[in-house]
Amino acid sequence: MRPRPRRADSAGAPRPRSRRRRAALALTAGAALLASSLTALPSARAIQPADLPAVGVDTGRFKLPIACTINFAGALPVLWLPLDVDIQGVAPVQLGPGQEFWLTQGSGSITFPEWLTALAPILGIDKADATISDMSIGATHSTPDAVNLAKDPISIKDIPIVAGKPLKVGLPAAGQKAFDVGPYTAPQSGKVTLGFNSAFAKVDLKSSWGFSLPITADCKPRGGNALLTIAVGGASGQAPAKIQGAPLNFGEPKSGELTGIINAPYQCVWNGQTYGAGIAVGADGIPLTVSKSGSFSFTNASGALTVPKETVNKLLDQGVTTISGKVTNLTLDVEGGTPQSLNVIPSAGIDIPKTTLTRDQQIVVPLPQDGTLTAGPFKPTSGASSVQVSLGGATASLSFDGGAATTATCGKPSPTVYLVDNPVT
Repeated sequence: MRPRPRRADSAGAPRPRSRRRRAALALTAGAALLASSLTALPSARAIQPADLPAVGVDTGRFKLPIACTINFAGALPVLWLPLDVDIQGVAPVQLGPGQEFWLTQGSGSITFPEWLTALAPILGIDKADATISDMSIGATHSTPDAVNLAKDPISIKDIPIVAGKPLKVGLPAAGQKAFDVGPYTAPQSGKVTLGFNSAFAKVDLKSSWGFSLPITADCKPRGGNALLTIAVGGASGQAPAKIQGAPLNFGEPKSGELTGIINAPYQCVWNGQTYGAGIAVGADGIPLTVSKSGSFSFTNASGALTVPKETVNKLLDQGVTTISGKVTNLTLDVEGGTPQSLNVIPSAGIDIPKTTLTRDQQIVVPLPQDGTLTAGPFKPTSGASSVQVSLGGATASLSFDGGAATTATCGKPSPTVYLVDNPVT
């Protein structure tokens, strides 16, 4: 419930309930800042406004190691070939019990090695036709537990071949829309892990004089195949989560790594009042698995805070013109690994730069302004099957118009928002 402002007791004296609303925004800014410093890894700069998904949205790109059984011309010896599948898409960061959801804006590709195209000059091969009849994305504990986005076989004609260069077969074909994979129905509790299940492709290498060499590839994951994990909780009866229009501007990851941005919803408390906040976290170079004796770290962290224009206008109406402060705590919680809890904010804190409010304009605050942050290393505990790192609580000290600092506290998101869920291999 929105508090009504009171008259100041004297000229220049702050308004108590106005301070409450100002602290609420401080809270929002602090929470977002904390989280963005905490997690994964984009480049050395902060997330750009054009790349930010909405609050509650996870965008990502994953390059998963797979193993394909290769058959030439239906008769030549079968080969076992390690390849990669490159998948990107958009999903919610949390699910309600029994909620319907999709992996939207999906696309993918399988890359065949350059030695296949090395035959091109000898056989006069210059093009390839491909038909993909299976590209299945699983969702554990959901109904169904997998969806084949190529259930109606997809044909791609005349893919150019360059001798000695890898051959990439991608979906969707040029000019086609990205895929919406689903619907899935979430379980009543627990969590859902989206992952690559299988792929089957037929590729015909063609020469200009009519020769054709058919190749089939029957592919399964090797090592970890998880794309992302989504916790289930909260109220039942939530509307279907079919997200459209999210930005997907990611470069191609290395094999066995992911890149992505997650914008997690937070509930922040100040003076007994609860306010919503969004924390955007960017990541690249994060491994998809961890060995029993190994570890992984977030070594190049950055993020961004978005304050919507509606909040900006309310603050201006209360006489606020600038916000500044310092993030003092942002905790990562770890299941199946050590440390179990980690404050990723340096002891000196992270400054929130002075930011001026402009009516009808949202604020995007890059975090940090310069350089990067690190977190880790995270090591598996004995017997753990996975190491799960999630967003914990956050605290900031913030001020308005250069006034006295106000403490804002944001609790761990509920249900949990997972940053990574790395299988132990």
